[in-house]
Amino acid sequence: MVESLNGWWKLAGVDSAVDELPVNWLEVGVRNESVGNQQPPTQATQVVAKAAPSEPAIEWPNDIEGVRQKVVSGAPLPGNSFGSRYMPSVGPSQPDVMIVSDVPDPDDLDLGSLLNGASGQLLRRMMHAIGVDIDKCHWATLATTRPSTGEIPETEFAGLAKFMLHQLQLVRPKTVILLGSTASYALLGEELMKARQNLGNINHGGITLPVLTTFHPRTLIARPALKAQAWRDLQMFAKRSQV
Repeated sequence: MVESLNGWWKLAGVDSAVDELPVNWLEVGVRNESVGNQQPPTQATQVVAKAAPSEPAIEWPNDIEGVRQKVVSGAPLPGNSFGSRYMPSVGPSQPDVMIVSDVPDPDDLDLGSLLNGASGQLLRRMMHAIGVDIDKCHWATLATTRPSTGEIPETEFAGLAKFMLHQLQLVRPKTVILLGSTASYALLGEELMKARQNLGNINHGGITLPVLTTFHPRTLIARPALKAQAWRDLQMFAKRSQV
């Protein structure tokens, strides 16, 4: 574990830890602590799901395996019609941690899994550095196909968020990690840099899920200087979940 952390410190350019007080972040309703010089608000941000502008084209499955089967069959689910290659979620159906990002990367589609591409491999190392096995996490994308531009049109955010909230209700993780600005804005209604300063909550279907927001690994690959900030985000997660 120490070797993993030291390895990430070198990779991220970080020399010292931030904060030493462990708090169980997997408990619902826990408030954020300070990270560096950031001062979070005294109360957690609460986000209530908003209705999508249109009804789903088909009835949504009531279990996550059914969702996966519909995705790979090309069913007209939200986010499943941007392309002809489909990327279902990966990981167990009842995890402690659920990861949500925007779209599959090209190499994810080429290799057949979110975990096999460059972003997935980097995320695996990042999570391992804080003692979390990514194979025990559930990872889903807002869009299960990739738009030609590589970005989800903002007009699609509401419908995709509603479908992702449905999946969160099926999976019922203890906590959620959002990767990147699109996932942050669609599910929290906040820009990435603002969302990173707060411990947010997603409230939906009678459940409240604490949320950590950080950079997508593809952004860290393109801009390595941001790795130090990403490490601070993950270190906060590690201390609060006492891994």
